[in-house]
Amino acid sequence: MSSQSSTDSAPLYDVIGLGFGPANVAIAGAIVDKWALSETSSSHAPLQQALFIEKQPEFRWHPGMLLPNSRMQISFLKDLATLRSPQSPITFLAYLHSQDRLLNFINRGSFTPTRKEYADYLTWAADYVQKRGIQVRYGEEVVAVTRLDDGTVQVRSRNVQTGEEFSRRSKNIILSPGGTPKLPPALSVIAPHPRVIHSAHYLAAVDNFFASVPQSSEPLRIAVIGAGQSSTEVLLDLYSRLNALPTPAGGKKHELEMIFRKGSLKPSDDTPFSNEIFDPASTDMMYGLPSKRERQHVLREYNPTNYSVVNTRTIDSLYEVMYHQKLLDSIKSRTGREEDSDRTRISLHPYHSIFAAEVVPGSTDASRETIRLTLHGVLDRADSQNSYDAVFCGTGYDRDSWVRLLAGSNLGEHLGVKSSTVELVPEPERAPAEGTVPLFAEVEDAGALSPVSSRSTDGFSTPPTPATPQSEHAKLAADTQPSKVRISRSYRLLSPAGEGAGEPRIYLQGCTQSTHGLSESLLSILGVRAGLVVDELCAA
Repeated sequence: MSSQSSTDSAPLYDVIGLGFGPANVAIAGAIVDKWALSETSSSHAPLQQALFIEKQPEFRWHPGMLLPNSRMQISFLKDLATLRSPQSPITFLAYLHSQDRLLNFINRGSFTPTRKEYADYLTWAADYVQKRGIQVRYGEEVVAVTRLDDGTVQVRSRNVQTGEEFSRRSKNIILSPGGTPKLPPALSVIAPHPRVIHSAHYLAAVDNFFASVPQSSEPLRIAVIGAGQSSTEVLLDLYSRLNALPTPAGGKKHELEMIFRKGSLKPSDDTPFSNEIFDPASTDMMYGLPSKRERQHVLREYNPTNYSVVNTRTIDSLYEVMYHQKLLDSIKSRTGREEDSDRTRISLHPYHSIFAAEVVPGSTDASRETIRLTLHGVLDRADSQNSYDAVFCGTGYDRDSWVRLLAGSNLGEHLGVKSSTVELVPEPERAPAEGTVPLFAEVEDAGALSPVSSRSTDGFSTPPTPATPQSEHAKLAADTQPSKVRISRSYRLLSPAGEGAGEPRIYLQGCTQSTHGLSESLLSILGVRAGLVVDELCAA
């Protein structure tokens, strides 16, 4: 039963999207394409009042990791629209044509654009759909959603600069919350701290860090946590930056240490057959599996395509740097000569995890605060301590902000969200017949992928870090029995009580990996997924 009635003063929209990242830009593009189709026919244009609310002051896509010459890991054809409609005006090829770079891109001879170019494409597409009538309110944070008596949902947002609040209504809500940077539990205790930096904020934070370092001859010691693509790219960028600093006194070198739980950096599997796991047909397969056990088996099998892995080009680049270190060491040992540009040493610390962290004040200079890490050997169980001038983390993202938004609201109660943790369940999930042996009976539940968060890039199959007082807080949510929330193949959250004709429709994007497969938090199927959601909205 709703606790609040509709108010006529709140404007009513056909659809409101929460967030305006790539997923909802793809939704907006599919809506614009529907409008264009109606102009060439006698049909009425659907979803005429479409609004998206975004916390950022402007469109941004991973601004912290737009490193020079960093490449995308997917083909440009897996853009916002091509797989849904190659004729769409928001395809990557349409973008290239509009910027007079199509022939240059063809001559370049690669299917993978740079990350900088793809970010510009997404910004261009976001601007395009707004010029075609999509409404976007930047700089507003959604603070509450409420189910009203008239079958609509009230969305309350607040201007992040002025604090002014707004109230709007819609019968259709699309949740596209994106990811929240995740730190190792021990480091999250001392965060936020200017010298504990997640890769999501890397570019801005690293400039601030180096600007804050006193101009002295003391060498720097920096840790990079994680063994995935972001961690490795950050490591290589820091190497270049440290080598550009003045030479430390006394022949000392800056130290750059990579700490990760695996035994080595693992290459990503981007071979053709493995890449088919990101196809829409694989989403159908994943969603149609009979139980959670089978879905988790598939997620584990294809984990090397995306999580805790590094592109082979990046691995080769890092190995070449470390081999060059050995060459210079050999030359110095034999001749006594040392190259002036050789100012930084990279070392890898496999099979280690972060057991504890603390901030240590500088002994003579307050600005020279360091971060002391207690490292735990996951194989030998030995502990060691090291102090670092900064710690950079490429440790993945949580994708549970939508749960926090719904928890405690009557809309969340309507959808079956009764606790701070949620397990998404396909609708309907078949119950196994009595006496049936599961397809993958040998798969253990321990170490299963979280239903509402992306994997950390800090390892998967290595032994766990022992529980510490610093990491206990990370287990609090797990102590609560998760709410089982049903979700349809078309990404609609379903009420346990059934869907009446006048009920609001709530869709979830980018957080459904446990039911729809590995591609859900990635860019691979944005266009297809957007088409599925918009087609269902228009058919209602």
